[in-house]
Amino acid sequence: MSGSLPTGHTPDSEREEQGASEPELPKTPELPQPPELPKPDIPLTGGPAKPVPPINKGMRAMALASTIGLSLVIPPVLGYFGGRWLDEKFGTEPILAMVGLIVGIVLGFVEMVHILQQIEREERKGR
Repeated sequence: MSGSLPTGHTPDSEREEQGASEPELPKTPELPQPPELPKPDIPLTGGPAKPVPPINKGMRAMALASTIGLSLVIPPVLGYFGGRWLDEKFGTEPILAMVGLIVGIVLGFVEMVHILQQIEREERKGR
């Protein structure tokens, strides 16, 4: 059993027996302490928050009014194409497409009236 170490012997213990010592490592330098940060001048607590200014009422009315065009176009288009799909499915060629178109037009006008009432309600509220 050549090459095996006797029990209780390790490579480190052999080096110590031979007088070889580990080289001494340099000491780690100590890092400086971070500087103290100044306290902020702004109070972080207390005091009421500033109120948020209301949205310009005219801009709100314009935004609502801009949706009127979409409410007059999208429902009739969806109604017509939905009716055409049903016509193909049931074999009632132009009937359901026309019904869908008429229902879409009516729903578009109902939505337009709803939007105009909302604009008027907001104008009264602002006065």
